Amino acid sequence: MNLYRRTFSVLVPFWKQLSVASLSAALHALLSGLLIWMVGPLLNTLFQVNSPLSPTIIPGQGSPQPLQQLNTGFDSIKESMKGWIDQLAAGSSRQDTLINFCILILAVVLLKNLFLYLQGFYMAYVQQAVVRHFRNTLFDKYLRLSLDYFQSRRTGHVMSRVTNDVVVLNESIDLGFNRLITDSLFTIMLFGFLLILSWKLTLLAMIVLPVIFGFIWFIGRKLRKYSERSQERMADVTSVLEESVNNARIVKAFSMETFERSKFFKATQNYFKALLRMTRIRHLASPINDTLATVAGVIILLFAGSQIVAGSGELSAADFMTYILAMFSLIKPVKDLSQIHIKLQEGMAAAERVFEVIDTPEKIIERPNAATLDSFTSVIRYESVSFSYNPGEPVLQDISFEVRRGEIVAVVGPSGAGKSTLFDLLPRFYDPLLGRVTIDGHDLRDLSLASLRGLLGIVTQETILFNDSIQNNIAYGMNGVAPEKVIDAARAANAHDFITQFEHGYQTQVGNRGVMLSGGQRQRIAIARALLKDPQILIFDEATSSLDTESEMLVQQAIDRLMANRTTLVIAHRLSTIKNADRILVLENGRIVEGGTHEQLLANGRTYSRLYEMQFRGDA
Repeated sequence: MNLYRRTFSVLVPFWKQLSVASLSAALHALLSGLLIWMVGPLLNTLFQVNSPLSPTIIPGQGSPQPLQQLNTGFDSIKESMKGWIDQLAAGSSRQDTLINFCILILAVVLLKNLFLYLQGFYMAYVQQAVVRHFRNTLFDKYLRLSLDYFQSRRTGHVMSRVTNDVVVLNESIDLGFNRLITDSLFTIMLFGFLLILSWKLTLLAMIVLPVIFGFIWFIGRKLRKYSERSQERMADVTSVLEESVNNARIVKAFSMETFERSKFFKATQNYFKALLRMTRIRHLASPINDTLATVAGVIILLFAGSQIVAGSGELSAADFMTYILAMFSLIKPVKDLSQIHIKLQEGMAAAERVFEVIDTPEKIIERPNAATLDSFTSVIRYESVSFSYNPGEPVLQDISFEVRRGEIVAVVGPSGAGKSTLFDLLPRFYDPLLGRVTIDGHDLRDLSLASLRGLLGIVTQETILFNDSIQNNIAYGMNGVAPEKVIDAARAANAHDFITQFEHGYQTQVGNRGVMLSGGQRQRIAIARALLKDPQILIFDEATSSLDTESEMLVQQAIDRLMANRTTLVIAHRLSTIKNADRILVLENGRIVEGGTHEQLLANGRTYSRLYEMQFRGDA
């Protein structure tokens, strides 16, 4: 029940629209019931029946006193309602009365459809607002989750929560609220008509109801399970599609089109099977419920109709027609109500997946009283820092070092030594499990994320650009920055010349993840972005390791300009980047095993010297 309450609580801010929609739904149901009730008086007018047949009591089978009182009460209500309709449509002649009935029917239909429109419009407003709410909430949550959340999940599964699951959830809210009011009121009204017209026949018809509702409950449980499976399979389809599109170059380079096609077809086949199972169960409910309700209707038709034909029935012909019309009109709203439960179960499966994301603990939390650090003035310290992604698998162990303002400190080491993780702690992509990282004596966990990251500029080996113009990529997050400043940053990054060679210059679209540019061009765009931000602390994560010689030279010139008068942390395999560093730290198996200048480390003849022999001799 908590899941239902939590899901539908998002409707509270839209109570005004819901009130209008609910009132419109109620009036639509009332007017729809009025049309059905008007059948009896209309038939009486057409066929000159002035009063219904008196209830017939079979001799020797008189009803007990309480039942006679019940009959009398319902008969009184029935005659009052008929009298009210007769007064509305009464005319000086049968023709005038018929004309009045036609006008009344037309007016009721127009009003009924007006309220139907108002209900639909305002519920559509609420529905789309709910979709927006959940999508915004999920996206905001994704932005606040740490990097390890995304590294352990496929992108398609992450995207599926925002696309597919939210739509399924919205459909359930639509049916669970929109149809619930209209169909419930209409069902109650029609059931009331049936009781008023003949409570005995109605009780006879109700024998089948426990069977119907029991079947609905069973179907709902099955559908919830199958819905969860189908949504997971849809997430698999999204994942395969996203990975194939983003890695199209690799797919083609390795001639893996057949492999990817097979993988995607398998994912869609699995989704097809899951959806088919769910559809088989879902569509089984409607025909069975319809058949059961029709069986009940046929039994009533046969039983009561036979009495009327024999002249012993307690209903007049007009009342009997109204009864039959109300009973068969009851089938659709009851059937729709059964679908509401089924759809709600599908929606609750989607809601569980959505709230699973929303409830994911945030590992990087900004404290309520977080301090703001406007500038870096003294020193960065790593104090006995240890970190691991998985329990029992340490990545960093007891790391301690410091970086003073204006220094260039490089970190080298074999692949998997923990170099990138070490520097990921500085912008608080992760927090250390033990120890702490400080800037000017402030524990990073005591600082606001915005002020901390505002001090940093990060350029990585894999430069990801947005599918936007070059200018917007350089000025990312800086609304209203002067175009001249963008150009100055591009010049300093050795990017201006190649940018101006494009037909659209700075307005050139770079494509998804910057695929329209070469690796060296992307790096220079990233450096221009960092220059424009003008950070006080720079982090370079193997920024030139995958570039050709010419691109490396241009990028290195840009890096040298960017590093001037700034504190710099460098992860690099290229000698040109680290040879002149103030200090080089050697990381191996998550520990700092050496530290010093290039010459000092070579003279030690240990890990750095071995790496130099393996990787850097050609550059010496």
